[in-house]
Amino acid sequence: MEDENINKAKKVLETISQDERERRLTELREKYRMDQHAIMLAGIEQGIKQGIMQEKQQTAKKLLELNTPIEQIKKITGLSKEEIEKIVKK
Repeated sequence: MEDENINKAKKVLETISQDERERRLTELREKYRMDQHAIMLAGIEQGIKQGIMQEKQQTAKKLLELNTPIEQIKKITGLSKEEIEKIVKK
């Protein structure tokens, strides 16, 4: 009788332990999925920002080729004087 109770208790403990392990694994999988999604979104955002900056730099370069004053280029592109001067040096 006592062995039966011990065996039942062991089975209940094993079931609970497995459930906890499964729940933890599920939580970890979900966290991983959410982290991957956040990384992807950050990469997209960074790519968009880089693309916008490249477009501004290309516009500034074209304006420099047309001998447009730096002050006007600043207003048109939103680039700083220093950023425009870097383009001039290239």
